[in-house]
Amino acid sequence: MTIDPKSPVPLYYQIAQAIRAQIEAGSIAPGDVLEPLRKAADTWGVNLHTVRHAYAALAREGLIERSRGARGTRVLARPTTRSVQPGLDDFLAQVVQKADVLFGLSPSELATAIATHLETEPSQPVVYVVECSEWQCASHARELMAAWNVEARIWPLSQDEAPPDGVVVSTYFHYNDIRCQWPHRLEAVRFITIRPDSSLKSTFYSKDERVLVCERDEATARAVTADLVALFGETPIRFEPVVEEPAVLLAQDEDVPVLFPPRVWADMAEPLRMHPRAIELRYVFEPTELEALGETMLWNPQTHSQEV
Repeated sequence: MTIDPKSPVPLYYQIAQAIRAQIEAGSIAPGDVLEPLRKAADTWGVNLHTVRHAYAALAREGLIERSRGARGTRVLARPTTRSVQPGLDDFLAQVVQKADVLFGLSPSELATAIATHLETEPSQPVVYVVECSEWQCASHARELMAAWNVEARIWPLSQDEAPPDGVVVSTYFHYNDIRCQWPHRLEAVRFITIRPDSSLKSTFYSKDERVLVCERDEATARAVTADLVALFGETPIRFEPVVEEPAVLLAQDEDVPVLFPPRVWADMAEPLRMHPRAIELRYVFEPTELEALGETMLWNPQTHSQEV
């Protein structure tokens, strides 16, 4: 397998075409594992992200899939041979003729223009983020876009219709919600574990501080409190679950900070959020799972530019 760095055809496209040809010829069989990204980059003599781009193009065609924990990328199936459609030759002849008449392009120049056009297609995969509220959707969407070069669109559970075709990201907390509301879309959902934002640990200074955790129901209040105890570890800070309206709780005359988890914070009016005792309790994606998701989906890291 060779590529031509001097060709106007993008490098990633040449690599994808070479691998595609081997799959079609059967020299790479279903179930075979392609080289890991870094090793493949050395083999081809290109940037790692060029190989990632090539693999992503093949993944969009349904030819390969990268599984979590696997080394490299697994071939799914050989593409079926397409039968030549009646009139196809006439159509192609018309395209070549129009390219010549309208733009002065030769057949080879037209082929290069088509390849370049394909290269500019979905550089940012669309991902739908499902959560309780638009506030939570937006928060997790920012996390996704900060880590990976994707376009994350919010899709709260209040929507009657299921998210459009494409990848859906949600949290395990809403597994049953999605299974009941949009059962036909469940297979497309990638669930990620969430936990309290670790930056919260720098919020409290007193070692024996008492902190209230406000939620809508007792079970969730206890669950959130357990998450906080796990985050803070062995500490004298006392987290106490409370089920109460935020306005009523903050109106009480006591100097105790109150943590409001995402779904409660999302419904609070701005004056309540500005209250000196009110503290937003953000939940964030587990970093290792967020990284594994992007690697599995063959997304490009946000912090790197793509070589083509």
